[in-house]
Amino acid sequence: MVFIDTIRGRSEDLTSDWWPFVENIEDILKKIDYLMQRFEDVDNVIGEVDGRIKNLRKILIKLEIIDDRFIF
Repeated sequence: MVFIDTIRGRSEDLTSDWWPFVENIEDILKKIDYLMQRFEDVDNVIGEVDGRIKNLRKILIKLEIIDDRFIF
């Protein structure tokens, strides 16, 4: 909650000086950029796991351990 407190603290003093507002926006944009990078990392991991599951399915079907009629 330190991030939120910093933003709120700067916003309380907005009278004639707009610099705290600019700093708030820059901090928010940095945080959004960080979150977008994390989402992309998670998406990559999900894609890798999905690919591994598909390969495992193909191997199990070829080895006739599972029947592909029951797998969608």
